[in-house]
Amino acid sequence: MATFSPMEVEAILNRLAGEKADRFQREVLYPQMARAMKLSLPNSEAVREALADPYYAFRVMLGYYAFAKRGNDRVEYSGFALQALDKVLRGEKAKFSAFLASGNAPEQLWNAFVEVCQENQRKINEQLNRGLIEGLVDYAAKLYAEDEIGNIWMDIQKAIVRSGRVEPIYQKITEIRGIGPKVGALVVRDMVALYDLESQIDPGDYHYLQPVDTWIRRIGPLLTDEITDKTADWVIAGKLSKLCRRNRVSGVRFNQGVQYLAIVEVRDLERLKGYLRTLAESASRSPAGAGTRPAARSFSWRG
Repeated sequence: MATFSPMEVEAILNRLAGEKADRFQREVLYPQMARAMKLSLPNSEAVREALADPYYAFRVMLGYYAFAKRGNDRVEYSGFALQALDKVLRGEKAKFSAFLASGNAPEQLWNAFVEVCQENQRKINEQLNRGLIEGLVDYAAKLYAEDEIGNIWMDIQKAIVRSGRVEPIYQKITEIRGIGPKVGALVVRDMVALYDLESQIDPGDYHYLQPVDTWIRRIGPLLTDEITDKTADWVIAGKLSKLCRRNRVSGVRFNQGVQYLAIVEVRDLERLKGYLRTLAESASRSPAGAGTRPAARSFSWRG
């Protein structure tokens, strides 16, 4: 049985999809994307503008998303991958197009990554890393052969805008060895948030925008009795997407709000239930009451 009443669930969802999602974007997402791109302005406008450039888009995919689920090794190996890219391009952004057109770009970047790992006396982890690195480069190189641009990020964005569907491009992303369902969902979730596309997407695809990690698995049974500890990830994604929709809350922003709790505000899973209780109680103490939605953006659904 769910821990919280429907009114409390509504209040919690709105707090997560409101201020917590805003903080995630402002304090985590934009700064880390900007860091991967070497931008001095970590805000949504600067990030969107930079992502229109195939070189910066590739740096984000390689330096922010590729190793997203590697735990404690994430930051280190993301840094090695970006150093490898700099090594291949000799620090010159202008050489990126020629790199993609070279015919052996995946092998070039992998060999450079091996060199960087060896220089830092770290394990190469070929089984985990080679398919991931070569797969991302191969994606960009094939795009470049088609359009002479090779922007992975904008290819994904345009596919979603054009069709209003997420599934086809999600499947394409997750075909890259090393990019599993969680990272694939993470990419499309943040993209949809960055360009405010959620209301344009077919509701049948909302579960692809809901990456499921340990925190989402823990929060699910607290909010709805349709989820248990044994529920499969894809079912959890669908149930939480529907829960958000019923409460007129953005599922994308809800998920980002949970990630903010995980990495910044709560961090300890054992504190999650009590923390959610304080969110619900603070809403009920407000003059407007828990049933209002002061924190979350108004949300209109397609269909």
